[in-house]
Amino acid sequence: MTVRRVLLVGDAKKGGSADIVAHYSEWLRARGVATEVVTERDEPLVDRDADAVVVWGGDGSLLAAARRMQTNQLPTLGINRGRLGFLTAFESDQSEEALERLLDGSLCEERRLMFRCKVEGEEILGLNDVVVSRAGAGGMIVVRVRRSDAEIGTYRGDGVIAATATGSTAYSMAAGGPVLAPDLDAVVLTPLASHSLTAHPVVLSMGGGLEFEVVETGDMPYAYCVVDGQVQVQVSAGARITMQPVDTRFRHLVQSPKQFFDVLVQKFGFAGMAARR
Repeated sequence: MTVRRVLLVGDAKKGGSADIVAHYSEWLRARGVATEVVTERDEPLVDRDADAVVVWGGDGSLLAAARRMQTNQLPTLGINRGRLGFLTAFESDQSEEALERLLDGSLCEERRLMFRCKVEGEEILGLNDVVVSRAGAGGMIVVRVRRSDAEIGTYRGDGVIAATATGSTAYSMAAGGPVLAPDLDAVVLTPLASHSLTAHPVVLSMGGGLEFEVVETGDMPYAYCVVDGQVQVQVSAGARITMQPVDTRFRHLVQSPKQFFDVLVQKFGFAGMAARR
């Protein structure tokens, strides 16, 4: 990949981000690379023309950038300024190394599954997960999940998470769901505080997508549908939510094909492997 123009994304509301983006914009220009800088959190990126996007922030910043690009998904490199930074390929103090590797073409591109969630007349592009959950201390909700004509399950409790492979290391994993390899076009359904001892996480191929029916909302007049932990919509009893795969893929730039598994070891101590190193 030849890089002649780079879109640099930060969040001016997060301390130091604007300065970092401005610094590396000059760094790239000194090497003959044209740049464009975006530091407004909600500014659309769908109309941008660049060979690559570099995002300074945490995993949430990377997810937001993917949504903001919509159908114009560009090769995207994340540099962590958040806490865990599972999706980001480099830490902030590695920014120069990250950009050097971007320019010399030594990064790898993973094409990650994306989906479109339709809820209450809205269509939201997502990468991580769809969560249907109760509204605060509103009692148990009931959510029925279908794929095509097959009923997958009825979840009674705090709700249910439907996570892609990318999202399997986020809320779903914290709720007891399995980790999925990033190249799988699959979704894991993970119950939230289920009131049934027989409700367990289940992994499905994404296929034509999933439908969620909000059967009951407990003691509250509504429940929540949340996409990627960032877009929240109130849903009432009887609402139907769909999660369908799209042709658009998130073009995730990483250091190597094995980075996903390296991060599992380094940041999560996955399967006890970290203890043996």
